[in-house]
Amino acid sequence: MNKKILLIEDDLILQQTIADFLNSSGFECICASTVKEGKQFFDKTFYPVILLDLSLPDGDGLDCISFIKSIWNDSGVIIISARDKLEDRVDGLNLGADDYLVKPFHLSELYARINALLRRNFHSQASIIHFENIEIETQDRSVKIAGEYVDFSKKEYDLLLYFIENKNRVLTKESLFEHVWGENSVFMDNSDFIYTHINRLRKKLKKHTGENYIKTVHGFGYKLEIH
Repeated sequence: MNKKILLIEDDLILQQTIADFLNSSGFECICASTVKEGKQFFDKTFYPVILLDLSLPDGDGLDCISFIKSIWNDSGVIIISARDKLEDRVDGLNLGADDYLVKPFHLSELYARINALLRRNFHSQASIIHFENIEIETQDRSVKIAGEYVDFSKKEYDLLLYFIENKNRVLTKESLFEHVWGENSVFMDNSDFIYTHINRLRKKLKKHTGENYIKTVHGFGYKLEIH
């Protein structure tokens, strides 16, 4: 998955803080401080996510949205702005922005919103996802292994898709709960509950592929490894 992010923000301290956080989180963050500079970067490279301030030195960030969408309609735009009036939010979303985050915000929330946007766009752009001999059709939530359809429960499917999206990355029990069951799940603190679901998915994959793709990383969580 392309993890390039274009950040258009004129507050250089905030710009550097966000860029350092995103780069340390596995993204590649490119920074611009003006509308003109942002357009020059964007005109050359596809960015799946653009973080866009509104009050920029040479113009209103709202005017950038139609330009962005005219070149790369698949790019997701998250407005980050201190302007918290309802009309600003409505204008931004009506112009084509995908999300609106009011300053000040926690970096963890920004990270969550970026990943949510990437998941939505990834699924809409790639209806068929491949991993080894596994093929997932996201439109009808079906799974083929070695060309044959295999039945997965809803939770097994959600777990499998999340693992494939994050292959070779360690996923904590908490992140799996939040993604599949929601952060307020009553089972959040029940280790046996998540182990049971992971074990069922492991057995089903082993039965149909002959491989044990999901590894336990003791003390951390689980990881889907390519063999």
